[in-house]
Amino acid sequence: MTTTTGRFDLTSWAEDAYDDADGARLLKVQNTKTFEGGISGTSSTELLQAIAGDGGAAYVGMERVAGEIDGRKGTFVLRHSASMTADGGGDMRVDVVPGSATGDLAGLTGELTITMTPEREHSYSFAYSLP
Repeated sequence: MTTTTGRFDLTSWAEDAYDDADGARLLKVQNTKTFEGGISGTSSTELLQAIAGDGGAAYVGMERVAGEIDGRKGTFVLRHSASMTADGGGDMRVDVVPGSATGDLAGLTGELTITMTPEREHSYSFAYSLP
């Protein structure tokens, strides 16, 4: 495994509540990102989110990234799955969808870890393998 790091900016965020009943608000979210660092490029994401009234939340989603990883060009898809408790606990998994990578990135596998500062700045660490 190779590990690369960097940061990303959310360049757009559009959400639509499709179920606003008691217990949890359900949203469909579309966003785009610009990546810098070991991954350079852009992405487009579709998320389904549940925002609970007590502060808990969860989301699942798919993200297509187009760009370069340490100089190798192509595209790949990331699968997102996360849950968070009101007190800040929870878990997150973001991994490459098997067989989704194209171009110089064909055969890519890996897992991305996202960190967000209190100022809402995002960084990542990406542990990956390429053939």
